[in-house]
Amino acid sequence: MKAATAGFSGVKVLHKTVDILETLRQQRSGMALHELSSVVALPKPTVYRILATLESRGYLGRTADGDYRLSRKMFEEQQDGTTEQMIIRAARREMEKLLSLCKETLNLGVLDGREVLVIETIESPQTVRMSSKIGNRRSPHSTALGKVLLAGLPQKDVLRMIGTRGLPRFTQNTIVSEAALLKELEKVRRQGYALDNSENEPDGRCIAAPIYGSNRNAVAALSISGPLPRMTMSRARTFREDLFVTCESISCQLGGVR
Repeated sequence: MKAATAGFSGVKVLHKTVDILETLRQQRSGMALHELSSVVALPKPTVYRILATLESRGYLGRTADGDYRLSRKMFEEQQDGTTEQMIIRAARREMEKLLSLCKETLNLGVLDGREVLVIETIESPQTVRMSSKIGNRRSPHSTALGKVLLAGLPQKDVLRMIGTRGLPRFTQNTIVSEAALLKELEKVRRQGYALDNSENEPDGRCIAAPIYGSNRNAVAALSISGPLPRMTMSRARTFREDLFVTCESISCQLGGVR
């Protein structure tokens, strides 16, 4: 009888472990221990042991706020099977074409938990330019890349992200109120692109548009960034159509549509 009970408990824990992974896959910004405990209906000590095991084996990571999220090992493969390497391969040649037109720095980014992760970049050939590196992490609310990606999330996920990490100010133009950000994201959805008007760095401006995977969700975003005063708001907007064409071409390679 003990053996049967132990076996049942093991199967139950396995099912709950899968529930945790599925929950974190859906909640891409991460979740706290007490939230996961409530979702899977297990005591916090039990959930903690499961999470600690998954984390030690490299399947989970932590956000800057200490919440649990899928690690790069798990999170690299998106819900539609689109991996970061697939996105980079599809984007690289198109980014080079776009660079020849705009001559400004290009960044390709994805949401990683509550941050934007730059997975590919091509810097402007001009002497004065915006600098970027692969692996850079940025706050989504203050960047064009981030606003495009946030605009593709359900509002409840955006609100949860705001509630956890807040809206820190980086420049005098940074959006720091929930109402203003939600209004901005609605504008992004309507027009199909986002602008960063010196909101993340005081000496630069940026325009970004989404890249779609086969599930018609935004799996990445591509931006054009330039320094002030060269990158005026009107000049940033002139890049819009070329950016749309580039993102549409990348999306098509990934099986997505704009």
